[in-house]
Amino acid sequence: MDDLHGDKRSKNGRSLFGPIFLIGLGVYFLLRNMGIVADLNWGVALQLWPLLLIFLGINIIVQQVRRPFGTVLSGLVGLTAIALFGAVLLFGVELPFLSRFNLQNTVEYRQEMVAVSGDGVDTAVVSLDFGSLGADVTGLDSSRNVLEGTVSVAGDLDLRENVQGSEANISLSENSSNIWWGSWIASEQQPPWQIGLSRTALLDLTVDVGSGQTDLELGSLRLSDLYVDYGSGAVNLQLPGGDYDIRLDGGSGKLVTTLPQNGRHELELDGGSGAIDLFLPPNMEARVELDSGSGRVSLDDRFTQITGDDDDGVWETPNYDSDGANSIVLFIDGGSGAISIRQPSGR
Repeated sequence: MDDLHGDKRSKNGRSLFGPIFLIGLGVYFLLRNMGIVADLNWGVALQLWPLLLIFLGINIIVQQVRRPFGTVLSGLVGLTAIALFGAVLLFGVELPFLSRFNLQNTVEYRQEMVAVSGDGVDTAVVSLDFGSLGADVTGLDSSRNVLEGTVSVAGDLDLRENVQGSEANISLSENSSNIWWGSWIASEQQPPWQIGLSRTALLDLTVDVGSGQTDLELGSLRLSDLYVDYGSGAVNLQLPGGDYDIRLDGGSGKLVTTLPQNGRHELELDGGSGAIDLFLPPNMEARVELDSGSGRVSLDDRFTQITGDDDDGVWETPNYDSDGANSIVLFIDGGSGAISIRQPSGR
């Protein structure tokens, strides 16, 4: 009986849908990267995702046809799917047959002002989620607010604040679940979020960076703790002095960080696939505990290896002291991207 079932299955058509669809998708990506085609209309294509389910269902049906016709039909279904989605990627809503679907080719953004009063606030827990547009974050010059700025949003702006006495809890993000496809549409003409934070309040700061360019000029702030989680976007991070801990979770984007000029710190770095440059000021002593990945790790000539080998071990600068006034310990879990630690340029 099993042999009969096996013989029946062997005579059914093989599926060519998956290989053809993947090859076609790869060709579109290649043409885009080579500059042969313009930006693809991913937002429009993603709105048509139910059609992909229909093609998959048809492919399952035609596979039941005996060879070689089932295999040929499966290939035709794959070619039809890649041709249709390819046309949508290339031409978007300009295709005549898409007019009846009421699809959107762009996302409409609006500008909103945000502000959270800092009257009586000494400490604040602040969480910022920037999404795909990125942000410029700096210290506020003269404002009495804990947070203020201008943001571009397409969905609903989610600002939550809870002030109890001298303590504040603030979170700022965009709820774009109703336009989940919007992040695939080019948004380079939209300005990054402009966020200012209090220079007087002690901040426990969490920053979630998506795919946009983000500049975190935090050198004038007072921090009690810092956590930065970044994805495919590039991040420039300037850290202030003081005594606080830092955690950086890497993605595929590039991270450039200027480490604190003074104070005692512990920094945990989980490297991703993107390059990471850490600039260590000359007056700061450092200890590096490295668990490297597949990426290259380079330390400048101030460091001497204490234990371990070239891939895993401990390095210290000459005058490192765990109780020193200006010292930092870096726990680095390397990924596939290159990591370097060196002095700032011009030093």
